[in-house]
Amino acid sequence: MDEDSNHTISSIAIGDAQRKIEETPAGQIQPPVASGTYQVDESVINALPVPNTEILQAFNYGESLWGKTAKLMVKLPSGETEDYFLKPADPNKLAPRLADMHLRSKSPTGKFGFHISTCHARIAQAVDTWDNSWCGLFTRHLGHIMELAKPILNWLEFDVVCRLTLEKVVPRLLLPLQADGRVLKPSLIHGDCWDGNTAMDAATGEAFVFDVCSFYGHNEYDTGNWRAPRHRLSNKAYIRSYKRHFPVSEPAEDWDARNLLYSLTFNIGNTIYIPGSQQRQVVYDDMTNLCKMFCPEDLKAEMQKLRRSSENTAHGHAEVGANKRGDETPEEEEEEEEEEEEEV
Repeated sequence: MDEDSNHTISSIAIGDAQRKIEETPAGQIQPPVASGTYQVDESVINALPVPNTEILQAFNYGESLWGKTAKLMVKLPSGETEDYFLKPADPNKLAPRLADMHLRSKSPTGKFGFHISTCHARIAQAVDTWDNSWCGLFTRHLGHIMELAKPILNWLEFDVVCRLTLEKVVPRLLLPLQADGRVLKPSLIHGDCWDGNTAMDAATGEAFVFDVCSFYGHNEYDTGNWRAPRHRLSNKAYIRSYKRHFPVSEPAEDWDARNLLYSLTFNIGNTIYIPGSQQRQVVYDDMTNLCKMFCPEDLKAEMQKLRRSSENTAHGHAEVGANKRGDETPEEEEEEEEEEEEEV
């Protein structure tokens, strides 16, 4: 294996649950259809990248689970007009620009986090703090998403692997990034970089991104969302191109496991908020695999404890039922027998 591809291609296999429900999309994306007029808010006009841009036309365009989407046809102060058409960004265009943002960005505090809580779809991310430790911030971020998921999934085994992932796996994989003299740069990250949030400028051929939920974190976090086969960015050309512009963080041998860990926030969010999501078993399997890799004895002990607890609970219910029957008077027992005979 050459240096260029080393540590960038997943060796941790996609689980059976994910393999059965996902495959990487192929072929051309059908462009959205423009329909009706769209009322553009004044705050959107004020936020356009070129001041004094005039909106010529606005249409409803495409679909979104979380709100309305639109296509804007604009006239720049120079007199030029611009249109943008969405399609997956080319890996040799997207990866260098994303890596450039990661490399050039500078945290205003020199720490990880953000000055406000940004939102990933419906999830208000727990990143509205400043932390010297990436491990500390990510634990807070992932833990918050897990807590949102627990009452929705109502799954005791899921709760166990969540706790072990936070307590054992996260520090094992993320503390070394800032240990033994290593310095980890807080990079401005997109926060939800998948093919639906990337595009190519039809006029210039340049890639760009949008619909961000940014904060300052480990640059590799953005590539965690590229792991899922359901995304076109899971094509290995994207991660190979990215790594050529931003080398893998040390310890490089942990890259694949870190990538799997970073994918959890996106897949858990998908599980709890995307209608018809089939990611429930996927995230459970992924966390279980990480626990088997880094805390197998703890996982075994916790699952045995859970089984014993479940057995004791079932045994207790059985005893309560037996005791209840034993407390019956002879008359009550005779009545029950008569009722049973009648039913027969």
